[in-house]
Amino acid sequence: MPRPKLSPPSTLIVSLCALLLVGGAFVADLFGARQRQLDSGAQQLDFHSRMLAEHVARSFDSIEILLDELRPQISELRPWWTWTPQEGHEVLRSRLTRSLPAIRHLIVFDAEGQQRFTSFALPPPQITVADRPYFAHLRDGASRSHYGPYVGRNSKRSTYAIARRLDFPDGTFAGALMIAIEPDYFEEFCASTRPYEEFEAALVNALGRVIGRCRPTAERGGMDGTGEDFRRVLAGGIFTALPDDFAATRFETPEHVLVIAPAPGHPDLRVVSAAPKERLLAQWRAQALQSALLGAAALVALGLAGLMIRRQVRDIRRYAKQLQTHRDTLAARVHEATAELEERRRDAEVMAEAKSRFLAAASHDLRQPLQALRLFAGRLGKDTEEEERELLGQRIRQAVEAMSEQLEGLLQLSRLDMSNVEAQPVSLPVEQLFAKLAATYCPLADAFGVRLVFSARGRVVHSDPVLLARLLGNLIHNAIKFSPHGTVLVCARWGAAGATRIEVRDNGAGIAEKYQKAIFEEFFQLKNRAREAHAGLGLGLSIVSRIARLLDTPIELRSRSGAGAAFALRLPAASASAAGQPASSPAAEAELLLIGPPGSGCRTFAKRAAEWGYRVAHADGVAAARPLLAAGAIPIAFPDARRNDPDELASLLIAHPGIVIHPEGEDISGAGPYHLSLPLKPASVRALLRSLHAASLKKTLPS
Repeated sequence: MPRPKLSPPSTLIVSLCALLLVGGAFVADLFGARQRQLDSGAQQLDFHSRMLAEHVARSFDSIEILLDELRPQISELRPWWTWTPQEGHEVLRSRLTRSLPAIRHLIVFDAEGQQRFTSFALPPPQITVADRPYFAHLRDGASRSHYGPYVGRNSKRSTYAIARRLDFPDGTFAGALMIAIEPDYFEEFCASTRPYEEFEAALVNALGRVIGRCRPTAERGGMDGTGEDFRRVLAGGIFTALPDDFAATRFETPEHVLVIAPAPGHPDLRVVSAAPKERLLAQWRAQALQSALLGAAALVALGLAGLMIRRQVRDIRRYAKQLQTHRDTLAARVHEATAELEERRRDAEVMAEAKSRFLAAASHDLRQPLQALRLFAGRLGKDTEEEERELLGQRIRQAVEAMSEQLEGLLQLSRLDMSNVEAQPVSLPVEQLFAKLAATYCPLADAFGVRLVFSARGRVVHSDPVLLARLLGNLIHNAIKFSPHGTVLVCARWGAAGATRIEVRDNGAGIAEKYQKAIFEEFFQLKNRAREAHAGLGLGLSIVSRIARLLDTPIELRSRSGAGAAFALRLPAASASAAGQPASSPAAEAELLLIGPPGSGCRTFAKRAAEWGYRVAHADGVAAARPLLAAGAIPIAFPDARRNDPDELASLLIAHPGIVIHPEGEDISGAGPYHLSLPLKPASVRALLRSLHAASLKKTLPS
């Protein structure tokens, strides 16, 4: 039987049918892949929600354990209702830990609901929580209670309360121990683990009220919706039609998917997560786009011709743009050259004017001691008595010293201006630098009746030791001169990015804001407008300014009239190994100097202090301790030291407040205001050390 021939119309129909069949299969597979991708994205969303719920459960379990441990402990040493506000604040603050970022506040309320102690404020704010449901629940006999979200009266922000009942020894209600949750911890943890930027989640209570919310990246900084129903908050309120029973764990709208994961062990807490379907289907869309691109391959040939024409037009435009750029560049160079010439002309005029002022001031200041020398020499040529000759000799020496000081200042200024001085930075321990400065300027400070204090904190900087010593020396000299019978503090502090900030602070008359730039000019003297020779030449801060430029560090000045002055410079840190000594830890808040024979308990105390982060020195007696206290260490005298030199120890403690350790029951009259009896309680010792260190810094100079 002959094979039938297909006519052209029949072939076209078959081809169209085949095309439709293949196209239909392609579309069906495409939509099937879409549903599978959507289910996979929903499973990922559910997995992430369960992970967040488990994290919430672990955080709340840790808080529950902390409360259960703390409730009996706060009455272990002394009943909490007998604490002072200071004691209560220290106990609660010491129990806070960085490993529990979910905790905002730790608070104790009395039986009337009054706030007694807090971990964040001293004295505690006067508020009452007698009307709060969690407090009423505890007062009615419950041992524990949860409540929230609600707006806290301390922070005026949304929080969630976890509380424990406190009882008196007779079992009656004494108050409540409460932890206020920080809702932001949920968003911080969620933001670090979110699978994509559009992901959002909320920690809600049994009623669906938002305790904490993890907002999409685009909404960070807006309202977090705490306290609201999550159905009106998530995805712009698209889930408002959801039922109240939350029996299902997954809901969908045409644009979003929502899953609910309970927190294990906490039936009143849930994590609700939502994501747009567009984000869940991003991979599917990419695959669909690739398929569509295959159909567009036929258009490439047509595009090639247009591309070649476009390339020619683009080349023409590029050449025209290059010509325009060359013309603009030439005009800019001409303008820059003209501006540079004008700037150099102005600089030359300023330098000429400064040179004229310099010569006028220098000649005036040098003429005064020369005229004095001429007068004194003339009087020596006459018949004078022995006493008058001695007086004239003293005045001649003073005039010569004034001229020498002025010439030395001019010479230093000239060397710095010649630009042939270069900084030679090395690894420089600040303690060594301060020791040299103390040896140089402490006698001058004693002569002026000024207390000169150095605090190095074991820092190591990278700088030129000679130039830095000269810069700090000029600042210290000025501070001593202008702070009679006051205090000058030279300290090294932690700066930004690991740098060291060195400050020279005094409590003198201060510098008005209008003079704070002029004082760095040559021959400017704030309190010597008459140009008296004995008051100096006014070059100290000019030299400081030039040295600071050589060291590539700006000088910062903070001052106002009547409130002292603080000069500061920031220096880069050097590696500890390069300096030949270990780097200091910022945990060492102060140095301790233990006074007493080594076998009198010093070793045990030193070991415990080292565990607390203090650097410890030791002196066998009071005489050996005095030289070691210049750096501001806190003296701690043991019983043998007090028995051997009671008067010397009392004198030392007047100048350097410290701690006296004595046996229990011993007469401690005259031992100073700070003393501890044996056996020592570590918590009391540590609290007193912190207080002494804070008091010494506060008393040294006003901030």
